[in-house]
Amino acid sequence: MDNFNLPKNTGVAAIGLKIGLIVPNDDIASITADAVKDMAVDGDIICITEAVVARSQNRYVSCSELAEEVRQKLNLKPGSTVAMISPIASRNRFALILKAIAMATRGGKVIVQFPIPFDEVGNEVINEEFAIIRLKLKKTLQSLLEARGNTPMLNVLIREIIAALKLQEIGYHIISIRKITGKGIADLTVKMPDGRIAVVEVTFFDLKKAARKAVGIQQDVPEAEKALAIAVNLEHHNLTIVDANEYLEQTEVEPETLDFSEQLDSYYEPDVIFSNERGNNIFTHPITNVDYQDLYVSTIEEAGARGEIIYTNNPFKIYDMGYIDGVCIGAVHDREKLREEFLSFGAMVPVITIQDVGPAPWGVIGSNVSDFKGGVLKLLPEDPDGTAERIKDKIYEMSGRNVEVLIFGDGAYKDPDTGIYELADPHPAIGVSSGLKSAGLRSGTKLKLVVDTLHRQGYSKEEIRAQIEKKQDDVVTEDLGTTPRSATSIIATLADLVAGSADAGTPIVLVRGFKLSK
Repeated sequence: MDNFNLPKNTGVAAIGLKIGLIVPNDDIASITADAVKDMAVDGDIICITEAVVARSQNRYVSCSELAEEVRQKLNLKPGSTVAMISPIASRNRFALILKAIAMATRGGKVIVQFPIPFDEVGNEVINEEFAIIRLKLKKTLQSLLEARGNTPMLNVLIREIIAALKLQEIGYHIISIRKITGKGIADLTVKMPDGRIAVVEVTFFDLKKAARKAVGIQQDVPEAEKALAIAVNLEHHNLTIVDANEYLEQTEVEPETLDFSEQLDSYYEPDVIFSNERGNNIFTHPITNVDYQDLYVSTIEEAGARGEIIYTNNPFKIYDMGYIDGVCIGAVHDREKLREEFLSFGAMVPVITIQDVGPAPWGVIGSNVSDFKGGVLKLLPEDPDGTAERIKDKIYEMSGRNVEVLIFGDGAYKDPDTGIYELADPHPAIGVSSGLKSAGLRSGTKLKLVVDTLHRQGYSKEEIRAQIEKKQDDVVTEDLGTTPRSATSIIATLADLVAGSADAGTPIVLVRGFKLSK
């Protein structure tokens, strides 16, 4: 396309431009200028994805290099333990960073704290329903244990909470606990792993009596396809479970015994879900189908360290996991807030963020996998503002057009269908030329509000148009301006959506007609 001419009634327009492959040490300024020289006009904004800019600058770093830097900044000895706080759940964005952290421990341990149930950009790291129910069960258990000293009969409720927690681990969904939720007529009402509804009666010793009661209750619950009986042994930390109907009808039926001794300490922590509580549950990402606990633990182990995942919205719980030699904040957008919280909390060990690991200005924030097997990451561009300015100058030199240049990363866009806010870069606009640095917030008056209000007041279409052209909209008594947004973030997001992140092959996006407010 040699020309990009738009009709006069066009507003903002954006078009993706295909260019050849960009490899390390290419002259990105000349390549960009050549791509737009025949179509750019004064006032256009030329957007270039950070990926090709960084590649042209040969901005790569290895896990080995990062590991050495982490080792020095956290002053790690062989066998150290590092806590990784609130990382993004992403193979592309974070797995190799985690590998470098694990390598830095030299045979030590990495504890990863995931928030519940999503990371900071909306990736589900643990099933939301599972997590909500489990934390409620554990908080209830804590309250019962605290009150039990004066009320031994509370053991009846405790056994039912323990049974519910163990059933959840083997894939059951807890629908209700009669004595706690006030719903249902059985001790527990559950959905089995195969999807069938079951009523459950819980006892301490008399399994046959509980089975008879469960069968009787099943007859009064039309949707119940199964009746189960469970005996909980609080002293030996196990429970036995049977199909109530089979147990009563067949004398040779052997109850299944489930041990909860390894999980007992985990049950007593109401704000954390530990790895050993997942049991048979596999929590894969609803879009990528990746189990990030398995991915991150295996990544840590492949680097020669031990890995453990905890799920909690209280990152300070990592201090309950034993001695910590260093803390690394894995979050992108909340990194400084979390660092400040750890320092205010009185952290006695070094606390760094992923911005502190790797070269300036962003460290490994915004990095992507370049070679997963080889352990190589591509970083964000070096001197992005200066690079944007040099590209702008080159375009003027080759075409005489006075444009602005923006280097864009992830768009600030939250997908309403997936709930993912895929902004793993520090900002949508990674670098801008001089004319965009003073671009403020995009604001203004809601045109639809002005038109509706003036039309209801009896103005004709021509009078409304005149009012708008003269900006005499003070007749609208309620001032509802547009939501203020950073102009450069809007432009970068537009460019990212047009360019796409797959194989569209359009790393340059020309934006025309975007009016900047200073």
